Amino acid sequence: MPEFVRDLGPQEAETIQQLIRSRTVPAGIYQRALIVQWSSQGQTPSEIAARLDHKWDNVVKWIRRFNEAGLAGLYERPGRGRKRRLQETDALSVVETVLTPPG
Repeated sequence: MPEFVRDLGPQEAETIQQLIRSRTVPAGIYQRALIVQWSSQGQTPSEIAARLDHKWDNVVKWIRRFNEAGLAGLYERPGRGRKRRLQETDALSVVETVLTPPG
């Protein structure tokens, strides 16, 4: 069974249009807005994936994220990231040592 976005509210539909028309929105957000718009128009994830040259599961991921979180779901979640190698106090000590003139 293909997945589609839920019905868009008027404000959501307008915001999606603004994201698509914007010349300054990041490319990832633009493509996700297209995924939402095209899905709301009845295109299947396979059709959208082919148009955007994405993988099917990536399109489905963004449709699901939008359905769960709305417009906020179009943005990347903060990653776990790389663990710190130095604690804050150790980092400050290194900076202080580097900035101290020799002698």
